[in-house]
This record gives sequence, structure tokens and C-alpha cells, in this order.
Amino acid sequence: MNTPQNSTDFQETTRDRLLAAAREVFAELGFKGATVREICRRAEVNVAAVNYHFNGKEALFMAALELEPIVNLIGTSREGDSAEMRLTRFIREFMTRLMDGGCTPHSQLIMRELLEPSPALDSIAREIMVPLHEHLAGLVREIVGDAVAPGKVRLCVFSIFGQCTYYRNAREINRHVYPELEYDADEIETTANHIAEFSLAGLQRVNVK
Repeated sequence: MNTPQNSTDFQETTRDRLLAAAREVFAELGFKGATVREICRRAEVNVAAVNYHFNGKEALFMAALELEPIVNLIGTSREGDSAEMRLTRFIREFMTRLMDGGCTPHSQLIMRELLEPSPALDSIAREIMVPLHEHLAGLVREIVGDAVAPGKVRLCVFSIFGQCTYYRNAREINRHVYPELEYDADEIETTANHIAEFSLAGLQRVNVK
């Protein structure tokens, strides 16, 4: 005899199915191209479920972006470690999130949002990019010293992020140029360590002005 499903469990299941379907549809079609009807069709739920659980398409989009785990990247630093060690750990964690989840709908959704901004861009900038940039800038200042001009610190931050995002953005091109290249856990760690080593060497030569 089957036990009746608890109503709370059913609601959570419906919500999770909507989120999974939303990430797929938004990643494929973008915010403008995605429709609530298509999301609900893939989730196999009634169209009214979106308003019931998320209050509309934009709120569903924000929930699908799942900002909190990305912001938690800042928490990878350990007190007592040197700034150089914390920068290396930050780059490793950032690269793992970029590359290891490179084919997931959630990762695709984040990348699509950066290329084709939606109404959520302000939230992404405020809740993800600003904290990440401020955290990385703080690490850079610890390494190069407070006498370095803010503009120079900003360029250093851009350079570090630029190295990391290159590997994500050029992933498919690199596979064609280097067919033997496979971004498994070992390759990701090797790449992250190279970026950290390269960046730290560059930071040691940064001019004050």
C-alpha cells in the first residue's frame, strides 16, 4: 500500500522541478526568449505553479540563478594564511566552479546572463560581482601594498579574473586546437595553480603609480 505523499514534500518537489526546468530553458533561450509555459511543460506542472511558488517569471529567474553558493566563494579564505595562499585558494575554487560545472544548466545560465543581460543584471552585479571584486582587490592590496594606486589594483583584479574566465569562454575552441586536452579535476587544479603562480609573479612587479 502506498503512503500518501505529504503536501509539503509535494510542494518542494514541484518547486525543485520548476527550478531545474527554468535553468535549462533560461540557459537555452535567455530571459526574453524563455516562456513560463515552456518551463512548466518541461517541469510537468501547471502554469499557475510559477506564480504560486515564485510570484512570476523574474522571481523564478532570480531563484534559478542561485546566487548564494557563488557568493560563498569568498568564504574559502582562512584566517592566519598569507594573502598569497588565500589568493591561490580563491583562484582554485573559482576555477573549479567555472570549469567543473561548465556543462551544467546553472553554469550555462550564469554565462548567458553575462553575455545577454536580463533585468537580473543589477542583482548579479550587486550580489555576486561587487563582493567578488572587492574581495579580490583586498587580497591584491595585501600583496602589493597600500601605496599602489586604486586604478592599478583594479587592473590587477581584471587581469586575474580575465585569466580565469578565458579558460571557460574558450573551452570548446581549446578542445579543437588541443584535442588531447581534457579539463578533469587534475587539469583544472594545474591550470589554477599556473594562474596563481603567474599572477603572483606579476603582482611582485606592479608599480606604485
